[in-house]
Amino acid sequence: MKKSDRQNALAVAAVALCFMLTLGLTYFLGGEGFLAAFNQSEAEVKCYLLCGGAYESAELARSAAELVKSRGGAGYVLLGDNAEVVLSVYASAEEAEGVLADGSAGAGAYIKEVAVGEVSVEWAPKELREDAERALGYFDIAFECLSECADGIETSTLTLADVATRVAVCRARVDELRENFATAARELSDARSTELKLALVTAVALIDNISLSESAGAPRAASSLRYQCVQLVLCREALLSVLNG
Repeated sequence: MKKSDRQNALAVAAVALCFMLTLGLTYFLGGEGFLAAFNQSEAEVKCYLLCGGAYESAELARSAAELVKSRGGAGYVLLGDNAEVVLSVYASAEEAEGVLADGSAGAGAYIKEVAVGEVSVEWAPKELREDAERALGYFDIAFECLSECADGIETSTLTLADVATRVAVCRARVDELRENFATAARELSDARSTELKLALVTAVALIDNISLSESAGAPRAASSLRYQCVQLVLCREALLSVLNG
C-alpha cells in the first residue's frame, strides 16, 4: 500500500472512531443525538461553525457543498435531522458573526457552537498530567495554522508554497507532541489516554490529507484547509466528551 493510501485509510478510520464515539456519548448522556451536543455544552471554550444552509436530503447538501468548495469554503456536510453545509469554522463568535453580518455567507447562513475545551487532565496519573496538558496543545497549533493558511490564500497574502511550508511545520509540531505523549503514556492503556493518543494520530492524519495542489488552484486549497479544520474541531469535541465525561 502506498504511503498516501495508508494516510488516507488512517484518517478515515480515526475520524470514524471519533464520530462514532461522539454519537454514542451524546445519545447516552443527553438523549438528543449528535447535533444537539453542539449548542448545549457548558464548556468554556468553543468554536463556531458558519453554516450556509440545511437541506432535507444529503444529496442536495452534497451538491451545494461542491459549489462551496469551488469557492474556497469547507463544504463539509453535517448529517442529522437535516443535512447542513458548513462554510467555515472560527475561534470566536465575533469572527463568525462578522462574516454572517456582512452577507458574504448568504441569506440563509447561521452559526452553530462546538465545545472544544476546557479539557480536563484530572483523569491522568499525577506524573503524566503535564505531558497530557502539552499533548492537548495540538489543537490550538493545528487550528491556528489551518485557519490562518486558509485566510492567507483567500486574501492572497500567502502563496501555496508559503502555505505548504507552514503546514509542514505544523505537521512536525503536532507529530512531535504525538510521539512524546505516546512515549510518556506507553504503560497506560486506559480509555482516556487511548483517546488522547487517537486524537493526536487523527490530527496528524488530517493535516496529511490537506491538498495544496497548484493544478487544482487556490480556492480548492483553501477549501481543503477549511474542510480539515472542521474535522479537527469535531474530533476535539468528541475528545472533550470523553476526557471530561
